[in-house]
Amino acid sequence: MFQAIIFTITMFGGWVVFDAIKHKKVLKENVLSGLIASIIAGFAWYILFIIFE
Repeated sequence: MFQAIIFTITMFGGWVVFDAIKHKKVLKENVLSGLIASIIAGFAWYILFIIFE
């Protein structure tokens, strides 16, 4: 579970930084979309971890 949490935090940070560089500013919509995408990816990572362990 710790790996999934670290993956989620890392993906969120990368998503926000990438959008900030791309749009030259941090928008609330981009932060929210990054949060949703990272939570979904973290959940998928956790499910895959459970299946293949």
